[in-house]
Amino acid sequence: MSTRRAFLQTSLASAGSLATLTVAQSGRTGCGLALGTYGLQSMRLEDAIRLVAATGYNAIEITAIPGTTGAPSILTSGDRAKLRQLLADSGLRLCAIMADLQPKRLEADHKSQLAEVYHLIKLGQDLSPDATPVVQTVLGGKDWGESRDFFRDRIANWVQIAADLRGFLSIKPHRHQAMSLPSEASWLIEQLGSPERLGLVYDYSHCVFRNPEMTIDASVRESLPHVNYVAVKDALKEGQEVKFALAGETGSWDQATVISALYDGGYRGDFCCEVSSQIWKNNPAYDPINAAKKCFQNMQDAFARAGVARR
Repeated sequence: MSTRRAFLQTSLASAGSLATLTVAQSGRTGCGLALGTYGLQSMRLEDAIRLVAATGYNAIEITAIPGTTGAPSILTSGDRAKLRQLLADSGLRLCAIMADLQPKRLEADHKSQLAEVYHLIKLGQDLSPDATPVVQTVLGGKDWGESRDFFRDRIANWVQIAADLRGFLSIKPHRHQAMSLPSEASWLIEQLGSPERLGLVYDYSHCVFRNPEMTIDASVRESLPHVNYVAVKDALKEGQEVKFALAGETGSWDQATVISALYDGGYRGDFCCEVSSQIWKNNPAYDPINAAKKCFQNMQDAFARAGVARR
């Protein structure tokens, strides 16, 4: 580890170091903290990886949506080899590839999307050959009743590709899209026979402020049978509008409660901080380095309050 990285990690982690040591000794460990490159699009992918590592995260999610720095179409075999080595040298796990695989109605578009699923899984395997990362995506659409059977049939083809490649997919409920609740994601997965290659993304920011019954505990219970990935950010309600914020920034709920509920339910994966496009797109004041550090410190503190040591 470089002197600079060691200094940064020591400085950023100092506040929670004693609590982390205590929970590590208690054996309550096994989860990690990650940051996605979605909010790091103003820098080269290599520099984003270096920032995530130097800040102290355990893992990284690479955004691979067309037009982003991790899009498969722009990464040559040489690029992938260099990124693979950089990830190995940094000590970061590649926990996920972020995609935007909204199912297509036209058959020709659907076939093109199947090729996209293939290339996303292969990208993850090229960058992390020893541990295939999840490809996580929202599904788009507006109406659940009109979309659910269509989603099921399209995702069935995605799952076949994932099975052939021994990859993993995760579908994410989004409060502004057709599939907006964990129960709806669970329905799709169960309709397909709960395949081992398909899970759901848990992200409480898409559940909060929906109805009084949608508590952290209730949403976790609904999700846990199928959760294979966790995204983390905050949300704040202003009038009738819900706005997203950095993880742990608003105090609308305690991220430590989310960590504890998922951990107690058996989840041992990474918690990935997501910086919403509401925060960074078209915002000249946005500072990606500051955002990375804020998310890290807030979630480092939440892990300590939850009594879970990061791995």
